Amino acid sequence: MSIVFLPIWAYFCFFPSILCHSMNDDASVFWENVKKEVKSQNTTQEWVAKNSGISFSTFQGWITKGLYPRVNEAIRIATSLNTSVEYLASGSIQNNNESIDTICQYLPKIQEHLDFIKQAVKELR
Repeated sequence: MSIVFLPIWAYFCFFPSILCHSMNDDASVFWENVKKEVKSQNTTQEWVAKNSGISFSTFQGWITKGLYPRVNEAIRIATSLNTSVEYLASGSIQNNNESIDTICQYLPKIQEHLDFIKQAVKELR
């Protein structure tokens, strides 16, 4: 091993969580929301892990150690629970209904402007 590689290798051997996950206080929010969904859907953590393609021991380890799963794993967990990663990570779901309603209100006006532009372009030809 090279002199430079050895300290890096030793660092990751003694701190393996750096390779996979970072410790975060907010991970407890993620796992509490997973647990709430598991309970409300009358399923088990084991089923969620299996359905997500994650070994149950790994799944339990993340919960016990308070580790976030990787993004792709969090997506699979959320999909298994028929929810979003946003909800699992924050406990809230963004309400897009107001934004959609606002857009719908402006669509007729936008169409009027587009028709006006279209007519102006025709007249320029």
